[in-house]
Amino acid sequence: MSPNDLTLVAKHVMRLLVERRFDELEEASGGEGLSADDMEGAVDDVGSTLVMPPENVWRELRITPVRNWPGAFNLRLDLWTARGRTSNTVELTVHSKDGRPVIEVDDIIVA
Repeated sequence: MSPNDLTLVAKHVMRLLVERRFDELEEASGGEGLSADDMEGAVDDVGSTLVMPPENVWRELRITPVRNWPGAFNLRLDLWTARGRTSNTVELTVHSKDGRPVIEVDDIIVA
């Protein structure tokens, strides 16, 4: 998966979180990682409505290849509200299966 592909996946995940479409995000993960209820609870714990990050943020995406899993990557995305970047993050594992991206929401960390 190219860095551009990973950026598109990250934007899609963030849009689903911002729009509170947790069931769709759980479905996209194939049931791996957090459930829709867990994601909703974590986003509620942020305490403010999430917004999409500014466009320049996507150029600084933190991508780490997963050791001993070729083609899999960990992504860590900062969550944003109308007041700006928060100390909260969402952690993902992204890989391909049958030529399609598979998204696993590993954790939403609310500081």
